[in-house]
Amino acid sequence: MTGYGCGTAERDGVRATVEIRTFNHRHLDVRIHAPPGGVAPAAAIERLVRDRLSRGRVDVVLWAEGEALDRERFAAVAPAYRALERVREELGATAPIDLGAVLLAVTLGGAGGRAGEACAAAASAAAARALDEVDRMRAAEGEALRRQLEQRLDRIAALVTELRDQAARLREALPGRLRERLDLLARATGGRPFDDERLRQDLALLLDRSDVSEETERLACHVSHLRDTLAADGAVGRRGEFLALEVLREAGTLAAKAQDASVSERVSELRALAEQMREQLQNVE
Repeated sequence: MTGYGCGTAERDGVRATVEIRTFNHRHLDVRIHAPPGGVAPAAAIERLVRDRLSRGRVDVVLWAEGEALDRERFAAVAPAYRALERVREELGATAPIDLGAVLLAVTLGGAGGRAGEACAAAASAAAARALDEVDRMRAAEGEALRRQLEQRLDRIAALVTELRDQAARLREALPGRLRERLDLLARATGGRPFDDERLRQDLALLLDRSDVSEETERLACHVSHLRDTLAADGAVGRRGEFLALEVLREAGTLAAKAQDASVSERVSELRALAEQMREQLQNVE
């Protein structure tokens, strides 16, 4: 699900701004873009995101600034430079040391001590505020999506009722249809008689093979569970996706057993609706 949020926080002279964008994705994919040396705050943000979200691609951008960060980074330049001077003397090297490279290396290493802790704390607080905004946007989108899913589910429930009634009518009409075909075959073969006992056995076998009552009952059960899932609080996406897939499986079995054009037509519509629900639920928390 899509969402956007931006938060800012300050801790001990360090100001952090976090911008978060979320997009549809079946799994949780967190991508954090942090400034050089921002490994620790980036890790803190990722932990927070994974605690709050379970699905979606999440793009996070972090900015951090403050005198405390600059002081610690600059304070580390002189010791690093002197250490490199000693190494150069021991090696007998004559190449000069690039002060800019030393500053870059110190910056990439990140701020330590109190400034580093303050940066991580400010980033976490800013990320929490950004995630609150993301949650509000995703909740609004989720409510609209829930209404769409419930409309599709209402139609699926109506189709299941129609399929149950149609299957019952087909079962009642099957002996007569079989007798008509046997009479037609008898006329075509010159009135050749048929064994009534064998006919009863074949009819019983055919009735058993074409019985879809179990499939329609399971479909009704899955629809009921889907309705409860959509009405529940918390994460519903994975459970809903599983139930939609079960509806697809049962519908396929029912169509194969019924062998009737009217049933196949209704099953085709049911499968299309269930597939649409499954695709939408793949992006739901």
